[in-house]
Amino acid sequence: MANFWIYDKVKSLVRRYKTRSPEELVDAMNITILPLIGTTHLLGMYGVIERNRYIFLSEDVGHQKKTILAHELGHDQLHRSLCKNGAPFQENKVFNPTNRYELEANIFACHLLISDADVRRVLRSGQSDLEMATELDVDVNLLNLKISEMAKMGKLDATLFHVERPQSDFLKTYTPDPEDWSGC
Repeated sequence: MANFWIYDKVKSLVRRYKTRSPEELVDAMNITILPLIGTTHLLGMYGVIERNRYIFLSEDVGHQKKTILAHELGHDQLHRSLCKNGAPFQENKVFNPTNRYELEANIFACHLLISDADVRRVLRSGQSDLEMATELDVDVNLLNLKISEMAKMGKLDATLFHVERPQSDFLKTYTPDPEDWSGC
C-alpha cells in the first residue's frame, strides 16, 4: 500500500518552508529541541507537554542527528494527536519498525531528507546502494525505504535501474568462512 498522504505532507512542508533541513523546519515550526543527557540507549523522543511540542535528542547521536530529527519531526506531523495525552514516542534505534507509527515516521524522514530527483540521479550512476547513500549523506536504510516508497507510488521509472530477483535457494550452497565466527 502506498503512503501518498505522508509524501504529500512532506511535499507541502518543503514547499511552505522552502527547505528539507529538519533543523530549519523544527526552528520554523517552533518545536523546542532539548538534550537528553546521560542516556545510553535513547536516541530521540517526541512529546507534547501542555500544548508545547518538544524533540528530545541524545547528545551522542553524532552523524545520525539529521535522520533522528527528521524522524521525530515525522511524529510531530503525523502523530501529534496521539501525544497530546502525554504519551511520547521514543527511539532506541534509527530503523526500528516495531509498529505502524515508527514506520510512518521513517517514511516521512526518507521523503524529507531525499528528493525524488536525487534518487533518480543516483540510480542512473550505477553505484551500489551504500555508495549512493554516502553521496546523498543519508543512511542506506533510509535510501532503500525512499526507493521502495517511490516504486509503490509509481514515481520511479523501472527502466532507470535493473534489479535481479534473487534465487530462492541462494543460501543452499553457502558455507561460512571460519574467520566469520572468530569474533563471536
